[in-house]
Amino acid sequence: MTTQPGWHPDPVPAQPGQPPQLRYWDGARWTEHVAPAQAPAAGAYYGAQPAYGGAGGGKATTTPDGVPLAGWWQRVGAYLIDGLLLGVISAVLYIPFYGRVVDAYRDYFDDLERAADSGGPQPSPFQLQSDLAGTLALMGLIGLVVGFVWTVGWLRWKQATPGKLALGLRVRLRDQPGPLPWRAILLRWLTQAGVAALSFVPLVGSVIGLYTLLDVLWPLWDDQRQALHDKAARTNVVRVR
Repeated sequence: MTTQPGWHPDPVPAQPGQPPQLRYWDGARWTEHVAPAQAPAAGAYYGAQPAYGGAGGGKATTTPDGVPLAGWWQRVGAYLIDGLLLGVISAVLYIPFYGRVVDAYRDYFDDLERAADSGGPQPSPFQLQSDLAGTLALMGLIGLVVGFVWTVGWLRWKQATPGKLALGLRVRLRDQPGPLPWRAILLRWLTQAGVAALSFVPLVGSVIGLYTLLDVLWPLWDDQRQALHDKAARTNVVRVR
């Protein structure tokens, strides 16, 4: 007989003097998530998930199976750690392009100085932008690819980026524990970093900027503490320690 996913008596014996507890079975294996055992009401069964945060219309503090949700500041902290690490990696990969950027600016300021000395027309800043457009676009593409490999790779491998790992956070499907499917991972990236990459597109940049800001702030008032990219992928960021 197959055991249904849910909360069941913990197969690990309790320590002396400790109350018994329940452990969550995901249908294939025992997870690391435990909860205090409660006497079941008449007709109840252990497989039923106990009622945790979110009942009664308030904000949820756990997933439906009782795993604590990450706080907003924890998520911001993890984002900053990842941003710092990605910045270092990208800076190293950009080294071959720094010379082109420096040369373009040097030529531009030399032209400005010559124009001022001779009284001739000043060079257009738009020409500088045109000269750098290809280099900056290539650098942006490299940064986007690095971010994609970083985020997608870590989420598939560890269910968390290094920033989240450092703060004891993991990403999981809201309604199901276990490794993230590819679909959820790609949707999270597309609706977060993928959308943010469009901020450089003329005319839509301001709209994208507003979306990015709302995405960051959304967990502050969302009943399930989900960002917009969480909602698209049906995920939650949870605390595991």
